[in-house]
Amino acid sequence: MEPLQRFGKQSIFAYLLLWFIGSLWMMALLGSGSFQGKLLGIDVNLYREYAAFGFAGALGGALYGLRMFHEHYHDLTTQWIYWYLMRPIVCFGSAIITIVLFESGILLLQVGDSMAARISVAFLTGYGYGKFMDKIRALTNTFFNGTGNNGNGAGNGGNGGGQPPK
Repeated sequence: MEPLQRFGKQSIFAYLLLWFIGSLWMMALLGSGSFQGKLLGIDVNLYREYAAFGFAGALGGALYGLRMFHEHYHDLTTQWIYWYLMRPIVCFGSAIITIVLFESGILLLQVGDSMAARISVAFLTGYGYGKFMDKIRALTNTFFNGTGNNGNGAGNGGNGGGQPPK
């Protein structure tokens, strides 16, 4: 029997809805400051903001997953189960990394230093995860393959065979 035949679609929907509502609830809990102390040996106060960014990313990923689930409900096959299960999780981590990259100055974007601005960027990272991964791929190609134009014509994608820039 196909995994999606009996309760598969309902399970995927419930899973994404749980991530969506759970992320909102966790962001509210972290923002309220009512949760103190350690969780699994980690001081919550040190990583409160990063956890909020992660849940904002998971919220965006779950929302996008729910949207795709709605749009492609009748076309859903078992090959997409993994995508739906992993989407909120990878968006959680990607949102945190995005904020770290912005704070480090590696990714440049004119965003305020407010918590709302950073949560918005984290949410957009989760919602637009595919575009985020394209940006990270281009960034790593520039850093590690030398495909960016660094002004001296070096690299594979420089300015055309090592000629001086015009």
